[in-house]
Amino acid sequence: MSRDIVIRKTAIRKNPYIGLFLKANDEFVLVPKNCPPKVTAVAEETLGVEPIPVSVNQSPLIGIFSAMNSNACVLSALIEKEEVTALRKTGLNLFFIDERWGAVCNNVLMNDKAALVNPAIPESEVKKLGLGIEVFQQPISGIATIGSVNVVTNKGVLAYNEITDIELKGLEKMFGVKGLNGSVNMGLIFNSLGVVANSKGALVGELTSGFEIQRIYEALFG
Repeated sequence: MSRDIVIRKTAIRKNPYIGLFLKANDEFVLVPKNCPPKVTAVAEETLGVEPIPVSVNQSPLIGIFSAMNSNACVLSALIEKEEVTALRKTGLNLFFIDERWGAVCNNVLMNDKAALVNPAIPESEVKKLGLGIEVFQQPISGIATIGSVNVVTNKGVLAYNEITDIELKGLEKMFGVKGLNGSVNMGLIFNSLGVVANSKGALVGELTSGFEIQRIYEALFG
């Protein structure tokens, strides 16, 4: 039985930048160990996945320190041994990137078809990831930290608001999905800071306008 796709507003302790703290794929949502139970419940219901309480280097900024698809999770090499053990229980393949690129969400954008990586990261470092999908390295609209301004799932891509039509078509072809440009939290261009999404639903920061929510829905699920 299929479920309705839902987009819900939320905040973590009044912070609308929920992408700092949460990361989702189609099976799990990683949440900080101290995540408010109400937020964890909303994430579980909206995204239709199991919540996994974790930390990275004892930090609650899970969303910043990770990138994830259905098969793999890329993490900052700063992660501690006990934290790795907890994440291995998900069954995901875990890969670790040098701490210089530790804000993984900003530097790696991926779904199950492809990954787009900050072109400043050395090719030797990228090869270590062994993600098993096609990997590209290029900026978008002159921005090297491509994951900060774009959000991609297996159903769609919410692209940087100032992206050109040609670049958007390139992203669509790369990831095998359709998409649109948009923003979050009343004009914030850093989409990954305010949107946590998978193929089943999306959470957006509580400042997000009705127009932005409609645009996000069309981009990720339309």
